[in-house]
Amino acid sequence: MKENILIVEDEFIVANDLKIKLTKAGYAVCGIAASVKEAEQLIDKHKPTWVLLDIFLLNDSKGTDLAPLLAAKNIGFIYISANTNQSVLETAKATNPYGFLVKPFREKDLLIMLDIATQKHQHNLQIQQQREQIFRTQLEGLAFSRGSLEDNTKKLPAIIQNFIPFDVLRIILPSRAVTDHIAFARTGYEEYQTFIENDFAALLGTGGRDFAQNKADLLDLGGSELLRGTDYRRTLLDDIFEKQLSAHFRLLSRISLTLKLKKGPCTLAFYSRNEDTYSENHLNLLRRSSASFESMLQHLTEDKSGVAPVRRDAQLKKITETKAPAVETKFDGIIGKSRSLLTVLDQIDMVATSPTSVLITGESGTGKERIAQCIHKMSPREKNALVVVNCAALPSNLVESELFGHEKGAFTGAIDRRIGKFEQANGGTIFLDEVGELPLDAQVKLLRVLQEMEFERVGSNKPIKVDVRVIAATNRNLEKEVAEGRFRLDLYYRLNVFPIFIPPLRERKDDIGMLVKSFIDKFAQKTGRPVTGISTGAVNQLKLYNWPGNIRELEHFIERQVLIKGEGIIEQISVPQSASGAVVTQTAQQTPAGSFKTMEEMEAEYIVQVLKSCQGRIGGPGGAAEILGLPTSTLHSRIKKLGIKREFSAD
Repeated sequence: MKENILIVEDEFIVANDLKIKLTKAGYAVCGIAASVKEAEQLIDKHKPTWVLLDIFLLNDSKGTDLAPLLAAKNIGFIYISANTNQSVLETAKATNPYGFLVKPFREKDLLIMLDIATQKHQHNLQIQQQREQIFRTQLEGLAFSRGSLEDNTKKLPAIIQNFIPFDVLRIILPSRAVTDHIAFARTGYEEYQTFIENDFAALLGTGGRDFAQNKADLLDLGGSELLRGTDYRRTLLDDIFEKQLSAHFRLLSRISLTLKLKKGPCTLAFYSRNEDTYSENHLNLLRRSSASFESMLQHLTEDKSGVAPVRRDAQLKKITETKAPAVETKFDGIIGKSRSLLTVLDQIDMVATSPTSVLITGESGTGKERIAQCIHKMSPREKNALVVVNCAALPSNLVESELFGHEKGAFTGAIDRRIGKFEQANGGTIFLDEVGELPLDAQVKLLRVLQEMEFERVGSNKPIKVDVRVIAATNRNLEKEVAEGRFRLDLYYRLNVFPIFIPPLRERKDDIGMLVKSFIDKFAQKTGRPVTGISTGAVNQLKLYNWPGNIRELEHFIERQVLIKGEGIIEQISVPQSASGAVVTQTAQQTPAGSFKTMEEMEAEYIVQVLKSCQGRIGGPGGAAEILGLPTSTLHSRIKKLGIKREFSAD
């Protein structure tokens, strides 16, 4: 069955041409709107399944303003625009469209994009339905669990986190219940600090009256509520407890649902440190799951023999001791508990078991390959191969042969048949590292394989079908690359099904202590030097540096310190000096023109600094490639891409 499409375009000639093309292809077009307001009316009237959406519309309205409504109604949408500058692309990307077509476009491109987007949307809806069913089943399963209210509710955070992310979760139960308030504060992956009854008020130093009033107000809310930004801050003006809670945990948004239990109303309140964590989708999920929540909480709050409050410190100790080892095994080699890293771990957990394509972005040295390894390890494909392809190191004339293989005699030097990377990864996962470095002609060939999962070896016309999960990674800003014509838009949307951004180390400095300890243990064992630890003062010194080379640079630095120290505890440390500066404020330093340096400019400066320290030597022991932790061929490629001239001195 073909889709029912609404066209939102303020140029009638363009809109009518689209309508003719879509109707010819068998699609139903339910209407044309020239503004957001007109589109909203047509959506209510015709309930389209898809929307083709221009960005700049009549009466200064913008198509991006319509996106939240479409997302809330599970209506797929594709942007069509002649404007492809970086700011427009970034604004569009933030609304999670299913595609972006640049005017003018061919009829074939439109139909291919619609086909790709439709498949992706249907897949997402299926996954969403499956996830919701799992969520409700897990909630209802608690209704049959044995144990006290506190013991069973402690299982809730891990169940809920993957569906409704939170930094603080509060359960306000009917005042007649034995326990009327339970809260959880996230401290790590699947680690939560538990607060029973008045523990929360004691932590915040709030009076009992203010705490009681806050609980009463939340119970009186009725229904569901989404507050973020200014709306959430407004609620803090007249609520002392909520204000202190927000200040203590640095909370910026709240989503809540009030339920009906036999003993009275019950409210679930979820809080986040990010202003944009919650959306109408989360609110709708809560509403659809309200019956499951009520069933579970009704059972848990039924009068049971002697429910005694549990000491908060004892609970935290128990949770930490039982959960931490599982995390280390699950996310092998990923170390830290910072908020930004926890977000990454949640995303890995969410996507790992599905066949969905993943695009990992982040600066060099942040650990993108480690993330790909974890996704593969946690997937149903873990027993099959994970094939890693460094796209930056592929010679442009051999890209097709490397990826898809070749037959004997296919070209000069092809003395044997070669099995390509995609064929090697059949049944498993292929990791396309630095995919942003692929030349345009190679991007075309890769796109076809991603669309059809079919290719021919070079020198053969026999198609080969494969079953491969694709994970790609890049340190480039692909939106900018698309805008400047260096990366295909259709390939970008094929790869960017589930994006994961890895934060740079300077944005997760709370993790430096844990990383350093891990590296010291690793290199002490590797080198046979009995270095046992590092002082707090030395760790604090490391936190003052911005680490432009990220975790890779920190790891190499600690390896040198272990070799230098030889034994005992590292008491003092000299932070590295680089073109990016040794203090926190340096990365934010502005150029005389008042603009910030791009990541490519910072990367180029750092590579130049390392090259200078090596007197321009790239390969071999002590060369720049070894210090940067990169293959020599990759560093040569980066030097060429960044336009770095091979003229250095040791100054």
